[in-house]
Amino acid sequence: MKANNYAYRVGDGIYINLTNRCTNRCTFCIRNNGDGAYGTGSLWLEKEPTAEEAFAAVQALYFPACKEFVFCGYGEPTMRMETLLGVAVKLKAAYSQPIRLNTNGQALLYCSEDFLPRFAHLIDCVSVSLNSPDAQSYVSLCKPEHGAKAFDAMLSFTAACTKYVPDVQMTVVGETLDKYQLAICHAVADRCNAKLRVRTYIGKDEQ
Repeated sequence: MKANNYAYRVGDGIYINLTNRCTNRCTFCIRNNGDGAYGTGSLWLEKEPTAEEAFAAVQALYFPACKEFVFCGYGEPTMRMETLLGVAVKLKAAYSQPIRLNTNGQALLYCSEDFLPRFAHLIDCVSVSLNSPDAQSYVSLCKPEHGAKAFDAMLSFTAACTKYVPDVQMTVVGETLDKYQLAICHAVADRCNAKLRVRTYIGKDEQ
């Protein structure tokens, strides 16, 4: 296991890598292009970290100009929900930087809704990967193990998060959508009371 693959730096943020498990097999996933991202070493884990181990990895990387902590590794962070929340509590106690969760938004398919109120005053931003304007295209692009119901679960999760988290976003990869699809995605985000952010595809040359 490499020393810092539980946490890694991207620009002014420290990203936290809790798991390699994911309920999606997205056709555009950065994991299809290499073992790391943004110049990191391998982000494949030999062992999933405890909350204490993940927090220690963040402490080892911490730098004064750090602007945020982000749960976003080589897997879906909410599959380690209790660990995620445990790390977030430790980060809030030790630092003043905001905490962001990057997620596919399917947590309600495998977690009790009891976790949602715990996001309040702990998670500052939730960024949900919408990726597609409808369930059919979502299944084709993201290949969720839960099939079409993953799309509706994502919308429910996003809307629920807005009750507890001040900044909730849905994101799409601009290169995968035409203007008509993008307009529908804006409408979907609006219905969930979330903002839509169009992001750029991360290709092999950027890994």
